[in-house]
Amino acid sequence: MKRLAFAVGLLALGFTATTPARADFAVVEFGSGYCRVWTDTAFGPEDGHYLWFLSPEWGWHYRFLTFEGADTAMHRAVAMHRCYHWW
Repeated sequence: MKRLAFAVGLLALGFTATTPARADFAVVEFGSGYCRVWTDTAFGPEDGHYLWFLSPEWGWHYRFLTFEGADTAMHRAVAMHRCYHWW
């Protein structure tokens, strides 16, 4: 019985270790108009807000799964003069 409990516990630990980590990225516009990629969407900046983007498959959203997706969205926002960035 102890072996069975150990095997089930080990199996459960193995399944939880193999689930992918969820990384959230967003584009933040600060009060000055400057925007940048924000790496943790759970806690936003005090003096800024998230920029929302329209996607054909997801509708309106502000979260991105990869840094590259958020960086592309930030450059698109700069090109449309929604905010500015230094680079």
